[in-house]
Amino acid sequence: MIPNVIRRLRGKRRSKWKTRLFAVRAEQTARRSVVYTLAFVALLIAAHTMAMMHFEGFTLANSIWLTLTTITTVGYGDLSAVTTFGRAATILIIYFGGIFVVAKMAGDFFDYRGLRRDAMKDGNWSWSHMKNHIVVIGSKVDSELHLARLIQECERSEATAGREIVLISHSFDHGLPSLLQGFDIKYVKGRGAAPGALEQGTIDKAAIVIILAWQEEDAASDGNAFDVICRIRDVNGSARIVAECVDDNNRQRLEDAGATLAMRPMRAYPEMMIGGLLNPGSTTILENLFTAEGERIVRVDGSLTGSWADLVAQHVRDDVGTPIAYRDARTGKIITAPRGTTEVSADALFLLGG
Repeated sequence: MIPNVIRRLRGKRRSKWKTRLFAVRAEQTARRSVVYTLAFVALLIAAHTMAMMHFEGFTLANSIWLTLTTITTVGYGDLSAVTTFGRAATILIIYFGGIFVVAKMAGDFFDYRGLRRDAMKDGNWSWSHMKNHIVVIGSKVDSELHLARLIQECERSEATAGREIVLISHSFDHGLPSLLQGFDIKYVKGRGAAPGALEQGTIDKAAIVIILAWQEEDAASDGNAFDVICRIRDVNGSARIVAECVDDNNRQRLEDAGATLAMRPMRAYPEMMIGGLLNPGSTTILENLFTAEGERIVRVDGSLTGSWADLVAQHVRDDVGTPIAYRDARTGKIITAPRGTTEVSADALFLLGG
């Protein structure tokens, strides 16, 4: 029973790599075919041009003109071959060679375009032209909504906006779902721990890498993150890497391996990953608010008036906590981080304290 399961799993893995390998080889074959065809057409044009100069006595300019209008089947009729050898050269070189080859080149080009489109959609394309981009390495089961919010935050933040994004994930067997197709992202189908997938995502030229925990509640996922970080650092020493860390005891280990930031998985707030990467230290503050032993937010009810700067200074001097927000007595709305000159009329104050 177990050997059969193992064989099936190995078979699926080989099938995926065969598909990707076939796409890469087909892409290379199509490119070579176009290059060879272009070289052959150039040789035919040169041969026919020289034949027209030799047999028909045309100038170089007229010979090139006749060759190009003939090989493209335009045939204006202002020039034509009249000698036996000139006509024979035209038939042999242009009709039997050029027109057939041009048609084949057009077919190869459209085949290549179709292959390229399908490979991109299925996640089997290599994005080798990219640099200074963002690579997002997915988890065991990726959420479309979570990824969409993470990508939106990348596009919204000034330091990451405008950078191309590559998503490496094996959660989408039939290409990117419709929700993610609305973003201009590139897709690589595979696991981030697979060298081939990292190579397809051009990890060696990436500026920012985001590694999601393989399973956000399984501490063994930190081993997977460690492996991916090491693979990245083998080829890219300058990229900023943010990795989700399930077990706090492994955080230093991931940072020693090369992570710029190791933080707890917060799938409900993907914005924290980008904020933490761009504002070092901010995640420590936020994480402490979610733990019992860390800081906590306390609400103090009571009527308060005056400038926000005066209220903050008073509470800090009295050592009762640091005000971070208040509830407006008129509207009932919670106002966070107002300007110091704001005149406050509050019926509740929110303090950050131990």
